[in-house]
Amino acid sequence: MRVCNIYMNKCFLVTFILYVMSQYTLYAQPDSLLISHKIDSLESLLSVSSDPHVRIPVLTRLADLNNQTPVEVAWLERCYEEACRIDSIPAVYFALLNLSRHYYNEYGLRDSILYWGRKIDSISKSRNEYPNALFDAKSYSCQDLLWSGEYEAALNEALNEYHLASEIGHPYGLVRCTESLGLIYKRLRRDSVAVVVFQEGIDMLDDMDCSEVKRRETRMRMSAYQAECATRVCPFEQALGIFKRYEAAVDSMAVMTMRTETFAHIKREYWLLYSSYADLYIREDMLAEARQMLAKANKYVGNVVVEGDYVENTYRATLAHYYRKTGNLSKAAQLMEEIFKTERIPIDLQFQAEVLEEQGRLSEALVLYDELNDMSLQRNKKTFIRQVNLLRALHELKNKEEQEHEMQVNKERMAEKQRQILFLSVVFIILLCLLYVLLLYYQRARRLKNELLKEKHSLLESENNLKCEKAKAEEASRMKSAFIANMSHEIRTPLNAIVGFSDLLVDGSGDPDEADMYASVIKNNTEQLLNLVNDVLDLSRMETGDLNFKFDDYSLTECCQRALDSVRHRIPEGVELTFTPDIIPVTLHTDKLRLLQILTNLLTNSAKFTQKGEINLSYKVDEDGKQVHISVTDTGCGIPKEKQASVFQRFEKLDDYKPGVGLGLSICTLIADRLNGTLAIDPTYENGARFIFTHPCGMPSSTCNRQTGEVN
Repeated sequence: MRVCNIYMNKCFLVTFILYVMSQYTLYAQPDSLLISHKIDSLESLLSVSSDPHVRIPVLTRLADLNNQTPVEVAWLERCYEEACRIDSIPAVYFALLNLSRHYYNEYGLRDSILYWGRKIDSISKSRNEYPNALFDAKSYSCQDLLWSGEYEAALNEALNEYHLASEIGHPYGLVRCTESLGLIYKRLRRDSVAVVVFQEGIDMLDDMDCSEVKRRETRMRMSAYQAECATRVCPFEQALGIFKRYEAAVDSMAVMTMRTETFAHIKREYWLLYSSYADLYIREDMLAEARQMLAKANKYVGNVVVEGDYVENTYRATLAHYYRKTGNLSKAAQLMEEIFKTERIPIDLQFQAEVLEEQGRLSEALVLYDELNDMSLQRNKKTFIRQVNLLRALHELKNKEEQEHEMQVNKERMAEKQRQILFLSVVFIILLCLLYVLLLYYQRARRLKNELLKEKHSLLESENNLKCEKAKAEEASRMKSAFIANMSHEIRTPLNAIVGFSDLLVDGSGDPDEADMYASVIKNNTEQLLNLVNDVLDLSRMETGDLNFKFDDYSLTECCQRALDSVRHRIPEGVELTFTPDIIPVTLHTDKLRLLQILTNLLTNSAKFTQKGEINLSYKVDEDGKQVHISVTDTGCGIPKEKQASVFQRFEKLDDYKPGVGLGLSICTLIADRLNGTLAIDPTYENGARFIFTHPCGMPSSTCNRQTGEVN
């Protein structure tokens, strides 16, 4: 008790000395001079005292004044050593936590964060306690993962921290893990959820078991996060209310700082507050109010205590948004370049790319868009690798558990067998003869049963085969009859026209115009008859494998033009035949004759069923340049949904009164397959019919570059 009183008296004396020293300096001096003077005074006091009870408060104050500088680490390590000498656990926690905080603010030093955090964890476990410093260290580790883009790992740590705090009923731990969860939602741009989570944490602050300074500091920090999220998702009035509470939290912290002489970057907080206010007004196009807030924030530019913090970049980004709103794009771009000297985050890169695009600096904007895309791909790759490793670990754990379970089951089975072996040995001799007789009887019965089952299965199989063959024969007969009927009709009709008009030509009684018309009719019917015979021959040669394909490099545009020219005379009056090529010239490695056969058949079909409107032939190359999609679109009667699946079958006709035997689309499908392509109907097109023929571009001599429009 006496030792404790002596310690308290010495701490009080040191605190009083520090207070007098802080008041000694003139308030009119700049911040840097004030801090420098305090540091010199404290170092002088430290040099004349060897008592740890005196040195620890001085070292604590020196670390506070050198916040986030290389010197801070040295003061904190000395504070930790002095605290260990007298077993001052609060001072130990203070030093370890602030070392963890220092490396947390120095990006990319996760090993150091974990090192000092594990020391806190080790000490707390040895003392069977859960200090606030433990949850602060866990939050630093979680948030470090978050800023590194490892969102799943950060979420897992936050949830583990939440479960621990909930299990032991630790209010401060609940607030800290709630803050981490809010930051995760904020980072993932789920700002509406983040606003709610931060509010839950703020509502729990009054239940925290901590100092008033810590409570106000936490309220100010979480209010800043909440205000940033509210700026993006909340209505203006609601966001303004959140900002008012944020401003009140900063003012409250400023009062506490002045009253307790606690060193805090309160000017930094005001700089952040006014910058955030300006951002809110800029988003609402309230530029006059934004200008006022920027003027307030500008007071802190050049303050050595404040500059160098991330708030400086926040101020620059807000000012850049203001300049963009007012049309000063060059100034906005210049400010963003200043930000990029210290950090390059996606949202700033996106903003700079948009500014450059508005300036017409498209090549520079494209570079930034590429960088954004690379960041996204890298983040997705890391996430995928992490998930694969997690799945592998879970799989190995599951296999290990299954093996252990199997070993236990086998062990139990062996024990059971050993207990039963004696009983079975006695029973076995008695049952052996009986089992032998039963076995003979069973084998005979089973053999007879198997023979009967085989005969039954054979009969059933024969019956099923007969039914299948009968159905095939009936279908073949039907198709044969339909084919003969269609062929008879399709051959007789053009032959009658040819014979009839030939007689009229031979008669010679008509004028020359009529003779030309008769010759045209004879020619068209001759072509129709020739096409019919060619379709039948092509189908026959495809079935026997005798149809040869000759592949070479051909211009797709020229092939399309030839197909259009070949069917142009068949287009009814009132129907427009159009061609829409892609902007990229394409050379295909294909059989030109068979490609023309597909295009001609599709265009001819469209001409049959289109009486007015348009027949369009077009092609489009995929983004990856591996396929080209050639489509024939018409405004005709279309194909009913229920018949779209059967139009590619042989002898299938939608209209029995239209010429043709129903072989064209079937032949086109076979040719498309031989060309390593596909032919399909577009079920989403409802203003007629659209057939899409997909031909590969990845075959030899068929690659194309979409970005340059060149064919290789």
